[in-house]
Amino acid sequence: MESVVFERHAWISACGLLLAIYALYVEMRKTLDSNYVALCDFSEKISCSRILTSRYFRGFGLAKHLIGENHLLNQPNCILGILFYVINIFCGLFWPSCRFLFVSSLLSCVSSVYLAFILLLKLRSVCVVCVATYAVNFALLHNVFSNCP
Repeated sequence: MESVVFERHAWISACGLLLAIYALYVEMRKTLDSNYVALCDFSEKISCSRILTSRYFRGFGLAKHLIGENHLLNQPNCILGILFYVINIFCGLFWPSCRFLFVSSLLSCVSSVYLAFILLLKLRSVCVVCVATYAVNFALLHNVFSNCP
């Protein structure tokens, strides 16, 4: 039973990885070309490219205050997401640990709630890719919470 949980965790993480890679692509394209319109840009209020290039979606909007805007660790959130999902894929497949996957999933959900707060209350917009990523993070937590002892 547990092996199915870990395999499912890896597959859910793979979905998150694809979303994070697409988010990075959108962020890079929009940075290089201000006229770029992403597939997830539907209007001024529903725009991935506008959100993904905002100051809050680099180092969670906090890193620049703590370590400086040009510091190596102040990366776009999607880079952190890519690292998170890759680690979760490998842990789900090769180092199955309910405790680690639970803690990492819980932290991803905490960051998702924080970023959703920024998205809706500060930026007053919706990013379809971001919301899909939040759903993936909660699916990871649900998978571990409901299936691990």
